Amino acid sequence: MKRTLFILILTATSSFAFSQASYNDQAAEIQKSVWADNAPEFSLKDVPAKYANESAVILARSYKVQRSSATKFKFALIGVGVTQRLTTISTLHERVKINDKSALDAFSTIEYQKTLDNSSRMLTAKVWDIHETFVGAKIVKPDGKETIINTGEEVLLKDAGNDKRGKLAIPGLQVGDILDYYISANDLTEKAAQDSYKKNDAVFLLVNEYPILNYSLDFQLSKKLDIQNLSANGAPDLVEEEPTNDDRIFSLRLKNLAKYEGTIWSSLYRQYPYIEISNVYSSSYGSFSRHRDETSSRLEGLKESFEKLFNEQLFTGFDAPEKKLKELFNGRKGLKNEPVDTVMKTLYDIWKYNTFCSYNGVDADDLNTLNYRTANSKVNAIYMSLLLTSMKIDHDILLVSSRNTSTVQNAFNAEDIEFIIRINGGTNPIYFCFNDEVTHFNEIPAEFQGETAIVLMPNRQNSVKYTFTEATAELPVTESSENTVEEKLNVSLAGENMQRLKVDRQVKQTGNMRHEGQKFLLPPADIDKAYTDGIKGEEVEKRLNKNSGTKKMADAILASLAKSDVQTKKDFTQEVKDKYEQEPQLISNYKITGTGLDDSAPAFEYSSSFVLDNMVKKAGNNYIVDAAKLAGVFLKIEDKDRKRTTDVYMPCARSFSYNININIPKGYNVKGIEDFNRQKTNKTGSFTSKAILNGSVLNITVTRIYNNAFEKAADWHLVTDIIDAASNFSSQKILLEKAG
Repeated sequence: MKRTLFILILTATSSFAFSQASYNDQAAEIQKSVWADNAPEFSLKDVPAKYANESAVILARSYKVQRSSATKFKFALIGVGVTQRLTTISTLHERVKINDKSALDAFSTIEYQKTLDNSSRMLTAKVWDIHETFVGAKIVKPDGKETIINTGEEVLLKDAGNDKRGKLAIPGLQVGDILDYYISANDLTEKAAQDSYKKNDAVFLLVNEYPILNYSLDFQLSKKLDIQNLSANGAPDLVEEEPTNDDRIFSLRLKNLAKYEGTIWSSLYRQYPYIEISNVYSSSYGSFSRHRDETSSRLEGLKESFEKLFNEQLFTGFDAPEKKLKELFNGRKGLKNEPVDTVMKTLYDIWKYNTFCSYNGVDADDLNTLNYRTANSKVNAIYMSLLLTSMKIDHDILLVSSRNTSTVQNAFNAEDIEFIIRINGGTNPIYFCFNDEVTHFNEIPAEFQGETAIVLMPNRQNSVKYTFTEATAELPVTESSENTVEEKLNVSLAGENMQRLKVDRQVKQTGNMRHEGQKFLLPPADIDKAYTDGIKGEEVEKRLNKNSGTKKMADAILASLAKSDVQTKKDFTQEVKDKYEQEPQLISNYKITGTGLDDSAPAFEYSSSFVLDNMVKKAGNNYIVDAAKLAGVFLKIEDKDRKRTTDVYMPCARSFSYNININIPKGYNVKGIEDFNRQKTNKTGSFTSKAILNGSVLNITVTRIYNNAFEKAADWHLVTDIIDAASNFSSQKILLEKAG
């Protein structure tokens, strides 16, 4: 049966300046069209009895997309150019029964990118790049009365010319009501060169936080599009219907979708059914063509694409690191006399210096993000493989997916796969991971550990031709003793105000547990200096002044790389706040004592002194101290998360230890020490706490260990036993009782 999708056809604004009148006209047209939809599920008012205790129930959810194109002529500087005008319209429409306050809070506001206009002009031609979002909502009361929300009462969270972000409150929404709302987005662009599968990728997880009674997906896409879709983990296939109006139509109708059991330590794309769909225009001088072999899988296509790129050898200059190696090892002869492990360590250091100690004008725009840069693993794997081949070093290229995303077999876009080099010529395999800038030599990021990788072994046929032999391998996994957090605290009641705690804290982090702390707290200048010194590289000031893109702003970049005292204090304050869920007072003596940037000194260490409120209560002449909370806030498992049928994906195997010394004020005795002595151990991990009074110092030691990064669902109750032991401990207090 032929079906014409309910899709909103919008008319783009005709000027650069945002026109509220035009926007309002479109909004009114969309609102009328959405609520004219006569699909019976959007008239539902009653919830089945089995869902009566759910926080919310989605009576109906609909997601509809239309993507069309038109070829346009543009008058540019030279002759006439051809461009593609691409229009994408997507509408989410949802009808939700609100059953409790938690759901009420969740649905009481809608935030959205109202408009974003990145259009540009070239002489008389305009290159369009416009995004507009339209929202609407109505409340349906239990007696059937409907109230339409006035979208004109939105609040602009951002109003910067052509960039506007809006927030719409839903006044009058109450428990027991139905909220019927939609979000409709219109994208108009002529930057066809930027069109990609990644940009147009859409993923639909077929479970939700709340049960869904009726769920529909509809895609009406131009025949000129190369369309790919994937149904994974048991999800049903999209149904392609009879084409209409030169479009291809894909649809799916589902009923009674279950809610997920919770997202604590889950990998959604490994555990739940989902549908992924994307499309792209391929063009040559204005004509469209398709390049994908319909009979090959996406994974095979991605591998073929990688091998083709490898053989194109567009990455010139890859011999520069080898020259640097010879310089550092006193020539070719000295280099050959060194162990492979030593040479590879130095080569990786050279790569980190070349990659992360290079800056440009874009970096200068937001220096706060410098520590969060990541490398392009595909490009760097090719670059490094060519270099290692030149050096006659036996190696493989590993293709792997993060355990937090899809499996390698379900890889959809090139971005779903990361590339790692494995070097086979040393005592043990050596891994080059092109990840964040604090990754160590031979360190495999936790998200890839234990994953099954596709191994491509490059075979050089001649100077310009490579073939690849394929195998598989499982990446090694680190133990809890390699991913650690150790804290030492010296605590005293702060002088005259005994309801405040003065804390001197030292922190030491290793393995996967150090990455976030390093990126957040380390000044970029410290990272630059460490990598520069490691290979006797060129000083940053000289590099900046040699680069035409940074020469004029060299002084400003240097100042920002060092991080100001104000920013450093702000970052250390935030770190303490995140730890204890309260703003610290009078923070001082904050410093980094070990950068942890090299595997020869792998621990990241820092310290600070601060005062905490809200941990001591006065009780007559006595004081009650939340002593256990000095170890921080521990995860608490809610009842709804105790039943689990999906496996457990934790960040990594890891261990935590806290050594807390509380100085007891003169004239006070300590009560409640015995309650701190606890122990819980099983095959998934352990929790241990001990307390002992040494003179006037109460020493509390706490250890918490998770033995594995992955646990079967059947062992979830054992994991929760460890979590509960820590959570229950966190409520323990001591009483400081006035003597005499």
